[in-house]
Parts: sequence; structure tokens; C-alpha cells
Amino acid sequence: MVRLLALFLLLCVPVGAAAAQDTRENERRALERWRQLSSEERREIRERYERWKTLPHEEKAELQHKFETWQRLPQEEKAEIRRNFQRWKNLSPEQRERLKGRWERWRTLPPAKRETLKRRFEKFQELAPQERRELREKFQERQHLSPEEKRTLRERLKEKFRQPQKPR
Repeated sequence: MVRLLALFLLLCVPVGAAAAQDTRENERRALERWRQLSSEERREIRERYERWKTLPHEEKAELQHKFETWQRLPQEEKAEIRRNFQRWKNLSPEQRERLKGRWERWRTLPPAKRETLKRRFEKFQELAPQERRELREKFQERQHLSPEEKRTLRERLKEKFRQPQKPR
């Protein structure tokens, strides 16, 4: 999928002054790549091109900028993005919806709260595997607690992960 999008952009979107200077060579290469595609890949690219033509100029510019950013990424980073995308594709629709909801909640948090949560997560990552497992189990148990029990547990966890106060 990512490969097809990149190929579509290479075939259909000029990528700067270098492309304009070497138009004939680029056209020859694009035609050769096109001939190597399966009929299904060609159909998909045609459909994407038809959608591309209907996009507003601003959206095209944004997509082109993202493509150029992608092109500049180191190979390791691209590989990591591809792995994450594959993991995403392998999730069930319910898992995807749950993650989307969590992302939306995260985005709406005030920056200070996000920073606090990041620090807590980093501290959590520093714990030994057994301690992390125990905390996860406590969290799972917490789902079945009364509101008062949840408050008590929350206070104990806050105390455990409280950042030492900096001297003034």
C-alpha cells in the first residue's frame, strides 16, 4: 500500500526542479516502471490518480510535502513506520477504534497533563519487568473496584511514582 502510494506520487506528481530538468529520462523510467506493474496495480493507480485530480490545491500541496518528507527519512525510520503500519493493519476493527479513541483523548489533554503522563510512562518503562507486570495486574484489578477503592489505589500509585520535588 505504501509502495503503491509512493509509486503513484513518483509517476504523477512532479517532485521539484530536478524532475523538470530531466523530463524525458523521468518519463522513460516511469513508463518502464508502469510496464512492470500488474494490471491490478495499474487499476489501483489509475483510481488514485482520478481521486488526485479532484483534490483541492491545498490538499495536493500538503500530500506532496508529506511525500517529500517521507523521501528524506532514513531507511531505518521508514522501516519502523512500515512495521507500525503493518501492526495497525493486523488489529481488529474494535482494537483500532479503541486506539483512535485513546488518541483523541490524548490530543485533548492539556499539555501539562500530557507531560506528566509521559514522565510517568518513562518511569514505568524503567521498572523491572516483574514490577511492570504487577502494576498492570493492579490496574486490571482496579477495573472492578468501587470508587473509594479506586481513589485509595490511585493515591498509592501517585505516591509511588511521584517525582521528587526540585529544591528552590
